[in-house]
Amino acid sequence: MRGRISLAVSPSDHRRLTALVIDRNSPQKNVWRAETVLLSADGVGTVEIMRRTGKSKTSGG
Repeated sequence: MRGRISLAVSPSDHRRLTALVIDRNSPQKNVWRAETVLLSADGVGTVEIMRRTGKSKTSGG
């Protein structure tokens, strides 16, 4: 089993990713990717990310 991966997102990147997620004109694959990065940075595990985003572990977007 693989160990935990740590992901750090700077405050400015966090703001940019959040803006992308809430912009209703953003392409959905970009929204999904931004959500995945934000959740990972918050320490959310893979299974919970899959549950929240509705995507499978193998989704490449």
